[in-house]
Amino acid sequence: MARVGPTSPGNRVVALDVLRGFALLGILVVNITGFSGVAAADQEWMGFADKAVQGFVQFFFVSKFFSIFTMLFGIGFAMQIARLEEKTGHYLRTYGRRLLVLFLFGVAHLVLKGDLLVWYAICGAFLLLFHRVSSIALLLWALLLMPLPYLQVAIVSTLASAETPSQVVEETEQSEEQTYQQVEADDDTDSDFEFNNYTGERAVRVHSEGNLSEVVTFNIQFYVNRYTSSWVNYLWDILVPLPLMLVGVFIGRRRLLERIDDEIPLLRKAFWLGLGFGAAGTWLSQALLAAMIGWDPWVWFVANISFALGACSLALGYGAGIVLLSQRDFWKKCLAPLQAIGRLALTNYLLQTLICTTLFYNYGFGLYGKFGPAAVTLLAIGIYLFQVVLSLLWIRRFRFGPAEWLWRSLTYGRLQPMRIT
Repeated sequence: MARVGPTSPGNRVVALDVLRGFALLGILVVNITGFSGVAAADQEWMGFADKAVQGFVQFFFVSKFFSIFTMLFGIGFAMQIARLEEKTGHYLRTYGRRLLVLFLFGVAHLVLKGDLLVWYAICGAFLLLFHRVSSIALLLWALLLMPLPYLQVAIVSTLASAETPSQVVEETEQSEEQTYQQVEADDDTDSDFEFNNYTGERAVRVHSEGNLSEVVTFNIQFYVNRYTSSWVNYLWDILVPLPLMLVGVFIGRRRLLERIDDEIPLLRKAFWLGLGFGAAGTWLSQALLAAMIGWDPWVWFVANISFALGACSLALGYGAGIVLLSQRDFWKKCLAPLQAIGRLALTNYLLQTLICTTLFYNYGFGLYGKFGPAAVTLLAIGIYLFQVVLSLLWIRRFRFGPAEWLWRSLTYGRLQPMRIT
């Protein structure tokens, strides 16, 4: 029986790393609005540039790059399981350790900000239920599951008393991106710990004035309250990423990124249809929400289904476009640096949190709430370019990023060689 280990740098799927690197840019552009306090800012003081950038990011970035990253997780699942079965005949032990280590990374990460990695690990376990399902059935399951998180909110809101439907939405809708999760508590006492969104007064106060200990305590309290207050939150956090992962498993099974030359016509169709349907769905969602008078859970449901399908379609369009560009000599050279940052995706994702919390939170440089959307978006691009350069320098000497090295060493039960010889 062959001994399994990490994929060597020479055998990596280049397109997969390029797409991971591309997705990290969009995730940072979205997440920095939460880290910086822009999400909690009063929009009245914003000028034309800030409002234009905010609208652009909302339309073209929010959920789209999260969708790419999530589908890539599904693609990776399909490739890893196939590789493990081919080499050893079994996969549960190794893949289970891989998910456990990712879960622990997520738990460590959420004390500063965000539980995305935790739910990736949990959804990764659910993917095992679909391992033997046919490829067509994967897409059917994805279409069936995608509306469910929004449907549950609409049903719960309809059945609940008319006093609190908006609170139900605030508790669940904000779970789709890493930047949406915060807590609001009464300023006079911590015993009145309330569940709310990123604009909560205590959230702003802790991140703009609190020390590291207060931030960690705040985040732990938030997640304890979030997952002990309502079963809706569990279903939301599973059902939002899981359908996207199933789409990724379908793509991984087709080995589309491993034989791009044979799939050019399909990629072109995915590019144009993804952009067209994605833009239409996103526009319809924004139009419905803007036209909604008061609270109507079923208009909200249709708007969010349109948004989710639009985000998935745009993500497929973006991804297909990047892969097509990477087949042209000029663009292949331009996109090559994305492969470096994509190879170190976990390290760079965690590094983005470390950089942003240091810049904006009070225990660092204390820039929370000091900038508008235009400035923080430019800053996000600057941070990303810094990460690209750092990644390029790193992979010249090392096979893995620090987080990737630890993840693989714990997964395979032995220390992996770090330096390139």
